Amino acid sequence: MKLTTTLTLAAGVSLLALSSAFADMQGTGRSGGWAKRIAVKPDPSKIVVPKGYEVSVFAAGLDTPSSATVDKDGNLWVAISGKLLGGPDEIDPPHVKVFDRTGKLIKEIGKGTFTTVMNEIGYCAENDTVYIPEYGEKIWQQKGVDGKLELIVKDLFIGDHRNGGITCKDGYIYFAIGLPSNTGFADPDNHGWVDIPNDPFWVKHGDPNLPKTPRDPVCRDIVHTGLNVKSADGRMTGALLPVGVPAKPGQIIKATVPCGGSIMRVKMTDRGPDGIYPHEKMEVYAYGFRNQAGIEFGPKGTKWENALAVSDNGANDLGHRRVANGAEKLFIVTAKGQDAGFPDKEGFGFLTNKRFGWTAYRGSKVDRPHPNLYIGDQPFVPKMPPYRFQPHIDGVRGVPLIAANPNPDGYINPVLEWDTNNPIDGIAWGPQDFAGPNRLFGAVYGILDTGPESLVPTWPAVLEIEFLEPTGVKWSYFARNIEMGPNAYQKPENRGGLERPNDVVFSNDGKTLYIVDYGEVYTDFTMPSPFYTVPKSGVIWAVTKKG
Repeated sequence: MKLTTTLTLAAGVSLLALSSAFADMQGTGRSGGWAKRIAVKPDPSKIVVPKGYEVSVFAAGLDTPSSATVDKDGNLWVAISGKLLGGPDEIDPPHVKVFDRTGKLIKEIGKGTFTTVMNEIGYCAENDTVYIPEYGEKIWQQKGVDGKLELIVKDLFIGDHRNGGITCKDGYIYFAIGLPSNTGFADPDNHGWVDIPNDPFWVKHGDPNLPKTPRDPVCRDIVHTGLNVKSADGRMTGALLPVGVPAKPGQIIKATVPCGGSIMRVKMTDRGPDGIYPHEKMEVYAYGFRNQAGIEFGPKGTKWENALAVSDNGANDLGHRRVANGAEKLFIVTAKGQDAGFPDKEGFGFLTNKRFGWTAYRGSKVDRPHPNLYIGDQPFVPKMPPYRFQPHIDGVRGVPLIAANPNPDGYINPVLEWDTNNPIDGIAWGPQDFAGPNRLFGAVYGILDTGPESLVPTWPAVLEIEFLEPTGVKWSYFARNIEMGPNAYQKPENRGGLERPNDVVFSNDGKTLYIVDYGEVYTDFTMPSPFYTVPKSGVIWAVTKKG
């Protein structure tokens, strides 16, 4: 999800606009609105884990828990998202709940202060501080349960994918910022935010000759191919440019700091007199991502100590620059300045690879796969190969690039790709005594509004990823339901298990893995509004190693 997923909303802002429809949803059945849905009582026996582990309920009856972290005293801080996806029922507003080690609620933080949904949260042992990204261009911090909530980062850019995972290391705060758009365009047919005036980020950083509306800020200077989209309202919009501003081949798009699809870092000592970290003090640590949910350095004293694991949500199969089969990905960043390549590279390959084209082009100018794409002011017509194949496999397939200048330093590839649109969100390195060395755990939130579904669902689940010697990875399901697929759709005898895991975090003693389960989001696009966020369906599960 990473609301993003933290949800991975391709049309996140436009979904919020649907909330007015809920006032008329008083009936039951498809014609009159949603029938009342009640949270299922959590049942640990319905979750399958490896032999030697035990599942229990740490906290239940929560609304939209999205992430968690553990402080030095063993308290579990849980971010409560608030109503992102809608539904007819009241939902707890965005805030942070703090539970002690026994599961007792001891504090609520930020009610009435946070104005948008919550996403990630992270504890930094170096300075005993909890960092709280708010999914609305801000980051907060608080030292201790009874400390003061302080704003430390502001004026980040508007878009579908905003601030994600956050961590710290050696005096730096590291935080993820997603790429605002789906695949590189402020396209009004795809996104609801493109005409918002005076985006604070672009007021601060934008070219004075361009509109101050939202778009994708880049991390390195890009020489443009001239790729444009023509939207239904007749406007021509260049990739990485404000809506209504066309691109020309050879045009330079200058880098900004901060930038989209990046891991940024800033020194803890660089706060300004107003308590805010200035943008000019930030630096790009890694980039070329789309919607990064989890970021975690490896355990101290291991070979992973300086390796940053990043989970990244792949492209959604929609829009004029439509990308098919974009995978969910896990990267290991090993040095400052590494580039994963998005929005021109998705996982292991460039978008020009046939894997990413949704259909083949066979030479007809009136039957182009991307009829609203242009190079400059000319329609984009794929170039046919010089050789011809059998009719059913003839032609060319792929998606055109935005950048005419590939990164001369090359690109990093993921260590794992996962099922399309089933994002791996929160991640946590496992203590050696919990499952063995060289292991990472990831929460798979699942498909939302970006179908179709796979023949066999690959969610909800917690993955265990083992890094092999001398190279390679092996993955397995660490926690899953009796049958794959979410709790809400299980057979009655199997209900009570995982719904939408969005984060994982370990207790300080390394014996317990907490799973943050967002709860039920029932989906039916035949209804007046497609989502029903079920109150009190969120759960914090605890998986403990026995013995």
